[in-house]
Amino acid sequence: MQHLASKKLINCDLGECLTPNPDTHIMPLIDMANIACGGHAGNDKSMVQTIQLAMQNSVTIGVHPSYLDKENFGRLSYDLNKNELFDLIYNQVLHFQHLCTEHGAQLNYIKPHGALYHDMTHKQFVLHTMCDVIKAINQNLSLVVQAGNENHFKHIETNTKIQLLHEVFADRGYHSTHIIPRGEKGAVLDNAHAIVKQYQDFLFKKSFKIDIICFHSDNIASIEALKILKNA
Repeated sequence: MQHLASKKLINCDLGECLTPNPDTHIMPLIDMANIACGGHAGNDKSMVQTIQLAMQNSVTIGVHPSYLDKENFGRLSYDLNKNELFDLIYNQVLHFQHLCTEHGAQLNYIKPHGALYHDMTHKQFVLHTMCDVIKAINQNLSLVVQAGNENHFKHIETNTKIQLLHEVFADRGYHSTHIIPRGEKGAVLDNAHAIVKQYQDFLFKKSFKIDIICFHSDNIASIEALKILKNA
């Protein structure tokens, strides 16, 4: 994945075994697919199907590891030591990497899911563990991180060769550069036109670094927003 951060790309969390499954409708509308790998959702069958769907649509493939927490969709944080955390992430990513190889696909990046993503944004040891996994599996894997937190991440780009992709969410509410926590008023945008407007605002925002803009597949308004953007 060369120079992926040279423009703002659209990514989406897919392979989450939703009912009905929106993946076939979403995949042609995006640039990057963050594919669930069994932590919060997904199994071998769904991973292979989503990998193949991404290949058919020339979509860049990423792996979407999580705490092992399907009951809560990966949205609860777990207090793991460094070895436990490394094994948790390593096993998910390596297994997904093997599935990609078996089916002639290229894994390009890691984007943690839910509470693991949040913890990586706020806890240095989680961030460092994620980087250790990348070093152990493939130094060329990029890492998706939350935009607006450059001070937390800048030493990674300075001291390692890991490419960071700074991400914002088209369908999440913000206070300045901070995402409104789920459960609070305004945390999730549920109007397609409001999501399109926020996406367009992010395209021209200069106050902090943005490489990619995420839409969530479990938000019907986000899917409608992607269709609006495709037809614009």
